[in-house]
Amino acid sequence: MHMQSPGCPDCGIPLGSPPPARCTRCRLPLTGPDAFALWQVTGELSALDARRQWLAQRHAELLAALRARREAPAEIPVAASAGAPAIVPVSGPAARELSAPSARTALLIVGGVLVVVAAVVFTVVSWGRLGIGGRAAVLLALTACALALPRPLRRRQLTATAETSAAVGLALVLLDGYAARQAGLGGLDRVGAAGYWAVLTALTAVGAAGYGWWQRLRLPLPVGLLMARLPALLGTAALGGTTEDYATAVIATAAVDFAVLYALTARDTAGQAGFRERVGGERAATTLVTVARAVAGGWALLGGALAVGYAVVAPSPAAVVRAWVPLGLLVLLGTVLCRGFRALPFALRAGAEGVAAVAVIVAVGAGLRYVTPPGWAVVGYAAPAALIAAWAAVSCARSGRWAKPATGGPAGEPTGGPTGGPFAPPSRAAAALGELAAASTALLLTGVVVLPKLAHALIRPVAHGVALWGGGHPPRWSWQLAAAPLVVLWLSAAVLAAMAGLRARAVGDGDRHPDRLANALRNAQALTAVPAVLLLPVALGLPYAWVLAAAVVASVAVAVDVVRRPDAALLPRLLVLAATGALALLWSSADRAAVLAVWGTFAASAAVLAHVLSATASPPAVRTTARVAGAFAVLALGVEAVASGATAGLPRHVTAFAVLAVAVTAAGAAAAWHRMPGRGQVSTAVEGAGYALAAIAIALTVLHPDALSLALAVTGVAGLAVALRPDRRRAALVGTGLLIASSWVRLALAGVSSPEAYTLPITAAALVVGHRRRTGTPGTGSWPAYGAGLSATMLPGLAAMWSDENWVRPLLLGAAALLVTVVGVRARLQAPLVVGGGVLVLVGLHELAPTVVQVFGLLPRWVPVAAAGLLLLLLGATYEKRIDEARRLRDTVRSMT
Repeated sequence: MHMQSPGCPDCGIPLGSPPPARCTRCRLPLTGPDAFALWQVTGELSALDARRQWLAQRHAELLAALRARREAPAEIPVAASAGAPAIVPVSGPAARELSAPSARTALLIVGGVLVVVAAVVFTVVSWGRLGIGGRAAVLLALTACALALPRPLRRRQLTATAETSAAVGLALVLLDGYAARQAGLGGLDRVGAAGYWAVLTALTAVGAAGYGWWQRLRLPLPVGLLMARLPALLGTAALGGTTEDYATAVIATAAVDFAVLYALTARDTAGQAGFRERVGGERAATTLVTVARAVAGGWALLGGALAVGYAVVAPSPAAVVRAWVPLGLLVLLGTVLCRGFRALPFALRAGAEGVAAVAVIVAVGAGLRYVTPPGWAVVGYAAPAALIAAWAAVSCARSGRWAKPATGGPAGEPTGGPTGGPFAPPSRAAAALGELAAASTALLLTGVVVLPKLAHALIRPVAHGVALWGGGHPPRWSWQLAAAPLVVLWLSAAVLAAMAGLRARAVGDGDRHPDRLANALRNAQALTAVPAVLLLPVALGLPYAWVLAAAVVASVAVAVDVVRRPDAALLPRLLVLAATGALALLWSSADRAAVLAVWGTFAASAAVLAHVLSATASPPAVRTTARVAGAFAVLALGVEAVASGATAGLPRHVTAFAVLAVAVTAAGAAAAWHRMPGRGQVSTAVEGAGYALAAIAIALTVLHPDALSLALAVTGVAGLAVALRPDRRRAALVGTGLLIASSWVRLALAGVSSPEAYTLPITAAALVVGHRRRTGTPGTGSWPAYGAGLSATMLPGLAAMWSDENWVRPLLLGAAALLVTVVGVRARLQAPLVVGGGVLVLVGLHELAPTVVQVFGLLPRWVPVAAAGLLLLLLGATYEKRIDEARRLRDTVRSMT
């Protein structure tokens, strides 16, 4: 008889409906009486699990509700109609600020601490007043009482008091040991302190754990766990151990912790009662197991760090051999935890295998350090890391999973890889991922170690180029790179390539099914391979020209490949193109002829790339590449112009016109490309690059006014030419502004200091543009149309008038302001009226100021004060009338446009 099931009871693979006679993966029979009974048991267990989950959830809800009422006023039960106790609040003078459990816990803690302090004082201070018999009797009696009290206290439901008594008893045990040695009981004072305390803490740790297990107490077990940290360290100190001995002791302690934890939880894993009941329930057991794993794992990592640090700096081969002992123990511990402890979480098992892999890498690298040539020590660590990473990548690919395996069967058994590949047990998957992560990290660290040497080799030509183009006479330079850093880089590139290929093959990666991890690995491999390949000629000692030629050829080859196949794996090739091109451009700076050749070649290549890619209906990435290529072609030509002028010995302000010629040519090319179908975005990029070059050209002429005026004029004319395009009408404003700026420079060179000579062209242009805007766009106000134009001349002229003692400027400015005011009133325009009237008033005040000052100088000082007071009285008397008049004036002005 068949029954429906979500999966195979053994391997967990989905069976479908109806299920087959045998599992298609593990070949488990699914028919017959035994199979029927198994389905029944499975169904009942599922029902029990569901019931248990509901009860646990209900328990948590009720407990949370009661905890929320913990701080409420006290309540007493009264008889209810159904016989159940009803809760009625008890009124009191004030609510209690401390709950009963909190008060009890505080009292127990304070009481226990006081008892221990009293025992210490008695042992240290008052010990000498008693004989040997009395001393032993008092301490033993106190210890025995404290350790014997928990059982009767638990029977009376005083669990917290029992835990406190046990803690006091354990503290007294240590005091007993201290007192016995201080008194020389049995010759203990002749025993070394470290050895004595090693034995005592070991016995106390074992006794505390056994005592807590026997008495079913929670506190003694973690106390014993923490105290178990000390015996191995104290014993090593007693024997005069070295760093590797301490590392061995710490790792051995962690191994014992995991072994004891496995022994305690084995029965619970098998479904038998034991550990959970002994420690006070499932929650307490989970907490204790988590703490024990954390402590043991931290202790193992501490020992591993000591062993690794000692192996890396070991002064001799014999010291390396001694360091292999803790490293080997760490490897054994990590392997056993990953492959033997099935109850451990997946992440912890993977981490254990990763630690073991790091120990292997360090052990091998430390040994190879004494057999490899000088400078190759880092390769001794990189080589095993690369081998382990490649092996782990192969294991991940074979298992069909690169992440934590999905679980769907009983006991958390995995249900198979994402692609239905061969089944891999969780231990193998955890081992593969742990080894891969650890080896990759170790390989990355070796790359960080050799990074300064690689960076120095990469930027060595640039440093020489800075001195060359700075105008000095740079000394001779050499370009060298040791082979060891390059080998590390090659190993990294090879591992990344292997991981990318295996990942793509494992998940069925392809153009139709992109995988993020495979793409990231492929891109990282591309970026790593570029310096690895281009620095190889440097390591081989080839001349500078050959190395630069190799970089240029590689970049051009990749660009040709992108043109031929624009849709196939574009991003990795673009990364390679950008990396090779950047290195070639940077390295070319070491030679003037190389700069001209390389930048010219790349400008032509980029122009061809932009032209070809923009001519096809391609995806957005390809179109973006075309835009970038077009902009780079223009900028490269600008650099070519600057380099040509510098090579020819031309001044900067003369070289600027070569750059400006490139910018003007770029504007013309952009206009031509804009008329071609599908090339609008490339045209915009080329045009923007041309604008940037125009700005650079103008900046190069800043220190030479004649050249600056000419550059501004040429750029302005070019801007007016650009404005001939229907979609670039606003370029006329920029062109006009540049021409005006050019005229300003010319006026400054001619010694003209009157501001009107500079501002009148702007005013005229602004008024013409504003008038056309107002007539062409109905509803345009007078301020947007005429405000800026009128202010451009009148405000600077007004500012210059106050420092000008001549009568011509006030007369002309006043006449112009009067004319503008009259026009504003006649046309009912607000901007001319306000600007012209305001300037006219200020001109009048300027003309009246000397007379006013003279009159005020002839009058007595009290007259201005009296006049001001009378004016205020007059304004106050006619306040309402003046307010109405001001409002009418405001409304009249507002009614204007």
